[in-house]
Amino acid sequence: HDPSTIYYGAQFFFKSTDRGDTWWMNANDLTNNVDRFAHPIMGVKGEAPMASKHDGYANNSNITIIRESPARRGVIWVGTDDGNLHVSTDGGLTFTNVIGNIEGGPSVTGPMNQLQVSRVEPSNFDGATAYVALDNHRNNDWKPYLFRTTDHGKTWTSVSGNLPAKGHINAVEEDYVNPDLIFVGTEFGLFVTLDGGKTFKPFSTGMPSVRIDDLLIHPRDGDLIVGTHGRSIWIADDITPLQQIGRLGTNAAVAFDTRPAIKWKNDTMQARSVPQKDFRGQNPQGGATISYWSREADEEFPFAPRSSGPTSTA
Repeated sequence: HDPSTIYYGAQFFFKSTDRGDTWWMNANDLTNNVDRFAHPIMGVKGEAPMASKHDGYANNSNITIIRESPARRGVIWVGTDDGNLHVSTDGGLTFTNVIGNIEGGPSVTGPMNQLQVSRVEPSNFDGATAYVALDNHRNNDWKPYLFRTTDHGKTWTSVSGNLPAKGHINAVEEDYVNPDLIFVGTEFGLFVTLDGGKTFKPFSTGMPSVRIDDLLIHPRDGDLIVGTHGRSIWIADDITPLQQIGRLGTNAAVAFDTRPAIKWKNDTMQARSVPQKDFRGQNPQGGATISYWSREADEEFPFAPRSSGPTSTA
């Protein structure tokens, strides 16, 4: 909402309204203040830690994610790596821990709590709505936990649908046009739901079954950008047909709105050296792509848009 405002997390919540020149800190520790050096898995105090240098886990509790609602200014979500989930409705002045309101989530007690809030995705459409993904694999629980609230965390509903039973969630991305279109990145692949989390399908044609670390929908081009763990960056070009999937209804066939096409004039000069050409990727062909859907052709997967491929821009 304000390009000069920056949020930062340690065990405390920090806020700057002048691009980092000055900072304000909320004085409350938002974590459980776990000292993992004091437990055998991390090593006894005074000795070198063991697990922390292998899985990237911090020696002490930390904030893992901070997200502000794009739909309502001042609604801020904070998740930690020791099982806390806070929400503020006043720009970070006060926070409420709402993790206890989640029913059906992982139950972890004791001083060595390693339940991590891996992602909070505030809705683009409603300031009181948000999605939270919980990662409990460090407690040998690999289930995908995804919940949605519509009342600032007072109540929660599971929206993990039929996701595979093994594969904790690392990334969640709600579409900015269609609120029922949500992408989820797990430890073993990418999934999509078209009904708000009731049912999921794999969304990884041509992409390896790999850990997904981050997701982003390009706000201008409508491309889905996928960041993987060690297997490069992948882009699903033009997901706008999925954004328009609600218009199928009882129609036998539907042609989706197309993106503006660009007519390119390529530089054919070969005299000068272009050393970077050996390092560039293969881009899609130019021209306009018309995506359409046919009920008869898509009985197996009735939500997959077909493409006619690039055509003339004339």
